[in-house]
Amino acid sequence: MGAKWRSSTWYITTVVAVGITTDLLAYTIVVPIVPYRLQELHYNNVSTLTSWLLFAYSFGIFFASLPVAYFFHIYPYRRIPLIVAVLVLEGSFVLFILVKPFWVMVISRFLQGVSSAVVWLVGLSLIIENVPKKHIGRQLEFAVSGVSVGSTIAPPIGGALYSSLGWKAPFVFCIIISGADLIARLLVVEQKDLRRDEPRTITNQKPFIPSEVEGDGERGPHETTESTVLAQNQDKIVSLHPIEDGSHNQTVSTPNSPTDVTQNPARVAEPINERNRDEVSSEILLNPWQVVKALTVNPRGTTSFLATFAFGLVVGALDPTLTLRVESVWGKSSAFVGLIYLAAAAPTFAAGPIIGHLADKYGSEWFVAPSMLLTLPWFPLLILNNSLAGFIIFFALGNLFLNCALGPVSLELSLVAKDMPGIGEIHQFAGMNIAFAISTSVGAVVGGQLYDHASNGWVAVSWFCFGVCVSGIPSMVLYVGNRPLWIRMRGKRTEEGVVLQSPVA
Repeated sequence: MGAKWRSSTWYITTVVAVGITTDLLAYTIVVPIVPYRLQELHYNNVSTLTSWLLFAYSFGIFFASLPVAYFFHIYPYRRIPLIVAVLVLEGSFVLFILVKPFWVMVISRFLQGVSSAVVWLVGLSLIIENVPKKHIGRQLEFAVSGVSVGSTIAPPIGGALYSSLGWKAPFVFCIIISGADLIARLLVVEQKDLRRDEPRTITNQKPFIPSEVEGDGERGPHETTESTVLAQNQDKIVSLHPIEDGSHNQTVSTPNSPTDVTQNPARVAEPINERNRDEVSSEILLNPWQVVKALTVNPRGTTSFLATFAFGLVVGALDPTLTLRVESVWGKSSAFVGLIYLAAAAPTFAAGPIIGHLADKYGSEWFVAPSMLLTLPWFPLLILNNSLAGFIIFFALGNLFLNCALGPVSLELSLVAKDMPGIGEIHQFAGMNIAFAISTSVGAVVGGQLYDHASNGWVAVSWFCFGVCVSGIPSMVLYVGNRPLWIRMRGKRTEEGVVLQSPVA
């Protein structure tokens, strides 16, 4: 019932976006309140302990990413792991609010990280497998905008609930949101399930054969009275053989793919090159370490990981320290810190889909490096302490441009994955998840240690964020996009549609 809307592009994208929002709720809602909670429990070195809780979350992502990618590339389940992940997330919330020992809090955060890995890897793969190719960038950006939504609503809600109702209230809110997320995931219907359930008989119907099997995949109907239909490309043959149950068996033969591939007749009209690419990729099975090696070979893919790494370092360094900075300089509570995060995250919600649409249309190279460059001025300005309003504006602008730099990365990874045998989009997203997990872990620990132990901790954290952003710009100029900015500046051209391997002529 309702299979059409439950399998639609926008419903699937919305479900993944809600899942990512829930994930960011789990990550972000603790940021403005955990330092105060640890102080209530009489812990010392609060910034350091907060950073270790953030580290545990990131380590959960790191621990789960490669196994999840490896398993669900071989066994392409999507709906079931998403359901299990949200159940684990709800259990971790219950554990986190009921315990006081710090080590149990760490375990709870680790489980939240594992759930996050499943949502990002399986969820984004679900979009790519069920969305028309020309809209992938837009839909991915819409889904990833869940980061902005979660980052926007979590801190103010968490701070307000904690201030008025106590420690448990923010996590009860998260459990309620996770319950709604669970219902949405239960309703998802994948396109492959629709094709499997379609009738297998063809009566008085002429087969719909692709007029082009290469290139852009445009198709047109052709009439036939034979059991074998020759496609325009003589190297591609589509055969329809009657079998006992009245249905037809398709055999697709190509020079670069296996022969005798049995498919549902409803898929006769699908682009053969796209279908065969998936089949070949599924037959080449790489172990997790081979996947890691393959992911680091392509400079364009590696640069996407570096962009994610830079983003994670900055976010990780700011999360355990910004709350304490606002409290120490301006004496503000957790509720007010939540409003600062709200002001910073709100613009990114609108910017994400816009950047995704423009990257689809004009190329990622026009947005990644320039956005990172525009990030640079704002972190040194965070050192100033004479104006709270100025601090909020500087933080919001730095966060906006940093998110714009990260936005097209998921599109870049999906484009790179197409041309790497044995590597699916889920592997690319696993690499992105690992980069984010390691970087947020390192950033949280470095930020916490700098803030607690440096002579002027906040100044050290601000310049650390500035240096990280500077270090990421050169590779973005050299490698991002089909025609990176470096190639454009030198007046060179690359063949359209070819993934660039090196900027060197």
